Amino acid sequence: MMREAVGSGKTVEEAIDSALAELNIPREEADITILELPSRGLFGILPGKDAMVHVRERFDPVLYASDWVENLLAKMHVNARVSVRKPAESIEISVTGQNLGPLIGRRGQTLDALQYLTTLSLNKKTADFIPVSVDVGDYRKKRQLVIERTARSAMNKVVKTGNKVILNPMSPAERRLVHMALSEEAGVVTYSIGEEPRRKVVIDIKRD
Repeated sequence: MMREAVGSGKTVEEAIDSALAELNIPREEADITILELPSRGLFGILPGKDAMVHVRERFDPVLYASDWVENLLAKMHVNARVSVRKPAESIEISVTGQNLGPLIGRRGQTLDALQYLTTLSLNKKTADFIPVSVDVGDYRKKRQLVIERTARSAMNKVVKTGNKVILNPMSPAERRLVHMALSEEAGVVTYSIGEEPRRKVVIDIKRD
């Protein structure tokens, strides 16, 4: 949720400075609304009023996500380029460069952690949940093609032999790709067995 504060002061500028200090943000990152102008009072009978302003943090989720990942990579001493797209109501982050294997990790585990942390950090500052996808060196795209080919090859074997095929352990996201790839195939069924992190997809003949 966007952060906001109400500031007061003898002048409008003092009120703005008070609210900015409370939020700990610079003026260029704030939307400011003047609620009340200061007054001196009337003939010393009625008291004067302080200025009051409403300040709301200006938040760009695309810029925030890009800066957050770039800062994290800098701390990891990784020299890479970060680009961000915002199709529909989600954010897609792509990291490109040389020697990015450590950012991917074994079977994409480091990449999954990077995506999770980015999603968590971003959505602490938003009112509505924004899904975030992070890819490094097109790993996810390449991995998706491999998984889909593996799934269809296994399906052909199941149809030919009538015996089920159990694929190697996969992450939840990768298992979902298998289920989606074969969801329109009338002759087979897919389901998962086992416990994380060794959970596997089974491809079998659809039996009445």
